[in-house]
Amino acid sequence: MKNVSSLSFFALLCVFLVLSCNDDDVTEAVILQSVEYPIYDISGSNISGTATFTQEDNGSTHVLIELVGAYTSENPAYIRYNSAAEGGTVAITLMTCECAISNTTITQLNNGSYISYDGLTHLDGHITIHNGQGSTAPIVAVADIGANAN
Repeated sequence: MKNVSSLSFFALLCVFLVLSCNDDDVTEAVILQSVEYPIYDISGSNISGTATFTQEDNGSTHVLIELVGAYTSENPAYIRYNSAAEGGTVAITLMTCECAISNTTITQLNNGSYISYDGLTHLDGHITIHNGQGSTAPIVAVADIGANAN
């Protein structure tokens, strides 16, 4: 009888512990607004896709890149100044597209300056997708963003 009583107590304790746990410590960002930019193939790479900028209530911007036709396991991605036609220096290094997906949360430029969602969606900039390691590897796809998108 003592074993049954101990087993019941243990079961009740487990149920209590499971029910007392909550997700109060987990904070999910709330999406306030978003904009999508088309990514275009250049140089016959057959890589295209979309870049979605999402404003979150915590002051950050989430950038999701989804590529179509990317056959390498990694494609570095960058936000650069100026339009794609003009080219420009790297403003923000994005997470490498692994298996055609890149997820980056942005709150600042590479130089440490704060940039908001509005700042990104009005930036005189473009996105470059590369085939190979680093920002000097061949560019295979681009997307004009912010002030250059139209």
